[in-house]
Amino acid sequence: MQIVQWTENDAIPYELLYLADPDKEMINRYFFQSDVFLLKINEDIVGVVCIQSQGKTAEIMNIAISPTYQGARYGTNLINCAIKHVKKLHKDTLLVKTANSSIQALTFYKKNGFKITKIVPNYFVENYAQPIWEDGIQAQDQIILSLNLHE
Repeated sequence: MQIVQWTENDAIPYELLYLADPDKEMINRYFFQSDVFLLKINEDIVGVVCIQSQGKTAEIMNIAISPTYQGARYGTNLINCAIKHVKKLHKDTLLVKTANSSIQALTFYKKNGFKITKIVPNYFVENYAQPIWEDGIQAQDQIILSLNLHE
């Protein structure tokens, strides 16, 4: 396993990005303004994380692991890569945003030290053209989690 920074010579890993964000237009809005890291096993790209920075804060815009490789700590490896990268940029806080319906993601972020700091009601209803459903739950509210990088 290796984690490498994405370059313009690499294909955009839409198949992975869609696992966390089903809207290509939204992905294109943040992808090219992000620092992107790819998790590779042999030559296969099996994970991706997109990180944007503003001021003293950085945000994980998208993080995804191929379903075949989920549950094997590769997501935690990408989170640790993001934390290390953001610390090098001298940021204080790392944010991640997800949906109320993303129970598995919420559990994952909390296990990795993130704390819920804000809820934005109806975010997914108002900002996505099509309803998003996960495990029979409609994505309605955005859950914002943060990690203080100095604790």
